[in-house]
Amino acid sequence: MSTRSFPPGLYVAATPLGHLGDISQRVRDGLSDCDVIYAEDTRRAQMLLSALGIGRAKGSIRALHDHNEALVKDQVITDIQAGQSVLLISDAGTPAVSDPGYLVVDAAWQAQVPVSPLPGPSAVIAALSICGFARWPMSFWGFAPVKSAARQAWLETIRNAGGLAVIFEAPHRAVDALEDCAKVFGPDTPMLFGRELTKQHETLLRGSIQDVQLKINAMREQDPGSAKGEMVWVFDLGEKPVTSATQETLEAWAATLASEMPASSAAKCLVKMLGVSRDAAYQAVLKAGPKK
Repeated sequence: MSTRSFPPGLYVAATPLGHLGDISQRVRDGLSDCDVIYAEDTRRAQMLLSALGIGRAKGSIRALHDHNEALVKDQVITDIQAGQSVLLISDAGTPAVSDPGYLVVDAAWQAQVPVSPLPGPSAVIAALSICGFARWPMSFWGFAPVKSAARQAWLETIRNAGGLAVIFEAPHRAVDALEDCAKVFGPDTPMLFGRELTKQHETLLRGSIQDVQLKINAMREQDPGSAKGEMVWVFDLGEKPVTSATQETLEAWAATLASEMPASSAAKCLVKMLGVSRDAAYQAVLKAGPKK
């Protein structure tokens, strides 16, 4: 008796951001062997399958997007409970992070049906891996609000968090959004600008926000088409300032960690947990000292 490669359950699969060669063998197998595919856009899913040489019955590819996920999620669970394997994909990258899918994933856990990742491409991780900024914490904030006032308030929250911040932006809002980033973060803030990652017209720029703005403006003058494509930006917002509230939290955690591990290890943990400087973390650990 043979064992099914994909027994009944929900499989959350990452598809290429652009370059077809980035797809994993497990995702290829899932696209071919799972009983049902739920896709953000069925036409784009069919294009991906065609490019991979995978044929499927038309009725086995179904739509699941922002506008119908709340209604479709119950059908997904019904499919799984009926003994089917369900593959969830977005247009590109990893579903259920900034794309549709989290409602279905949550429903699957609530229904106690198996949930498994088929990991692969992620614009967030791709951008972080090449930014070259060493900072904690690292945080992902998704797409910025559309209106400038709301966007600036949102950016203030990000600035206060410190560390590395990753955000997405649509091409038609990029100029205004980057201007707001310069106002809130400061024009000298280091950033990585990524557009169309892994695709033919991939653009990667690194420098201060002001430097990136100048380069983008020059590029657009030479080629208006360079403004197209979704973008991912990474900002190095520096170490989180130690306020009185942060200091209390820092001292409390330092006292706990100092009793459990060497000072250097405890300090590293505090930097990652609280986003404070290495010096502030180490001094807090030395002050706390090991419990007697």
